Amino acid sequence: MLIVDDEASIRRSLAGILSDEGYRTAEAPNGDAALAEMRGDAMPDAVLLDIAMPGRDGVAVLEELQRSWPFVPVVMMSGHGTIETAVRATQLGAFDFLEKPLSIEKLLLADRRFKRPIEV
Repeated sequence: MLIVDDEASIRRSLAGILSDEGYRTAEAPNGDAALAEMRGDAMPDAVLLDIAMPGRDGVAVLEELQRSWPFVPVVMMSGHGTIETAVRATQLGAFDFLEKPLSIEKLLLADRRFKRPIEV
């Protein structure tokens, strides 16, 4: 899982918790680094993306992710999210929207939902 947040302490904390749960994680401090990570050799199974970041914000990064890697689920997170932001992110293709401080249970539940096989 690629964790994108401008706060190093949040990235480290999430990476530690997710690693303890058996996930492999990568980190990016901003939108440009996240897109560079996506172009790398190890494509993540999912992206955990903060909305409020300096430079390219999470919504702009989400739009690029949806254009270039529409098959990779993106879970948006924000400590200052509004309903309008959550709706916009979902309309742009975000799989889920979580408020900070994150509930690890909700994050793991979102992960299980996008890994569930598609029923035909």
